Amino acid sequence: MEDVENAARPDPRVSHTSHSGYHCFDHEARTHRTSLSEGRPDEWRTTRHSGMIRVQTTDQERPCVRLTTFFKRVLNLTSPIQAVTLENDGDSRPIVVIDVKSRARRLRCGGCERKCRRRHGAEGKVRSWRHLGLFGIAVKLRAEVYRVVCKGCGVRTTSVPWGRPGSVFTRQFEDEVAWFLQHTDQTSTATYFGISWVTAGKIAQRVVAEKLDGSLLEDLHFIGVDEISYGRPKKFLTVVVDHERGRVVWAAEGKSSETLGQFFQVLGPERSSRIEVVTMDMSGAYIKSVAEHAPNAEIVFDRFHVVRLLLDAVDEVRREQQRALEGANDRKVLKKSRFSLLKNPWSLTRKEEQKLAAIQFNNRPLYRAYLLKESFQSIYDSRTVEEADEGFTEWYGWARRSQLRPFVSLAETLRHYWPGIRRFIELRITNGPVEGYNSKIRMISHRAFGFHSANALIAMIMLLCSGITLSPLGHGNALHTL
Repeated sequence: MEDVENAARPDPRVSHTSHSGYHCFDHEARTHRTSLSEGRPDEWRTTRHSGMIRVQTTDQERPCVRLTTFFKRVLNLTSPIQAVTLENDGDSRPIVVIDVKSRARRLRCGGCERKCRRRHGAEGKVRSWRHLGLFGIAVKLRAEVYRVVCKGCGVRTTSVPWGRPGSVFTRQFEDEVAWFLQHTDQTSTATYFGISWVTAGKIAQRVVAEKLDGSLLEDLHFIGVDEISYGRPKKFLTVVVDHERGRVVWAAEGKSSETLGQFFQVLGPERSSRIEVVTMDMSGAYIKSVAEHAPNAEIVFDRFHVVRLLLDAVDEVRREQQRALEGANDRKVLKKSRFSLLKNPWSLTRKEEQKLAAIQFNNRPLYRAYLLKESFQSIYDSRTVEEADEGFTEWYGWARRSQLRPFVSLAETLRHYWPGIRRFIELRITNGPVEGYNSKIRMISHRAFGFHSANALIAMIMLLCSGITLSPLGHGNALHTL
């Protein structure tokens, strides 16, 4: 009991407050603690000597560890630590401040990481980077940085191994924030880490810029292109997906041929010539861009968009027939018949089958439109391309003679795009993965209640849909070297 009481008494030789007004870990202190349980063999004692931590047990004695070495190992730092101090922020909360010095012999440019020979100015500036908390206490790294003259970038701030250029957070902190953004919404992430919503978005952009090294654009052979609306009025993104690896490889604002042309410019002529298949909807802008930059690629029009044109034509015929009928009994036949005409035959309920049978006997033009829709879809079940060509030739003649204005116009459209439609029968590839990612992109936008800029949304798309893998510290396998 005397050891315990002596441990509670302050040592008069220890100065708990430094001359600068803040607490300092690097002091001489000695504490003793003894287990009070009877018969327990785990008696232990902890002693601190001049910034060292000694752990002494009844079985063995471990060597002392300096306080700077302790933080260097806990934070996995490779740069030498000059001092560890405990300060208070404006809200009287403790902050561990670690003064770090870079080990680089020659300063590097913060933009291109190129070694620089001379500084711009003799004096440096002290800056700090927020790190992940330790034992529930905020941690900051503090170091002196200089401005250097880079041959390629001009005058830039030197880079530090523990932080990204232009950031006030360490790489560990930003990677942890990015992992949270991959698994939850941006508002919850910002609240958890005590940062603003805009800051969380900028962290995502910096992480994506570093993680995407250009390997996504290598070995592209089968790609899908589609546009997605992300805001009003008329705000669109063009998204490119790799069918083989199943991930988004590129995205940009706009939906014109120039927008997709930017993708091929980044890809280069050599890699563009290796693209074999491009799936898309029947967008004239995308067709023009692919024909100009990837002439060797075959264009496959998505089956979903073709069927969508057929359904729109059937629905337009139904509306025309509804307006042409004068009697109430005749209009009653077409009432609630929309889904009976648009659904697949195997998906019809009993009431919908009865409604379709009533249309067959009472409105022959509308039932003819329904048969035209079903007969064209049966072309997709053809076993060979030659069989599909024969089926389309017969369907085209029937549609032209049907005296149904929407189908006469649609027949000419499908005849114009038939080479791209028939390639589906040969290759059996659709734009389905792109449409799936479009749904995920809408979820990302809705989860954040929209984005003010396209760059912020593109950063979140690439963070979640391009295959970037981040391991949080909570999993125990994300030991970053600073």
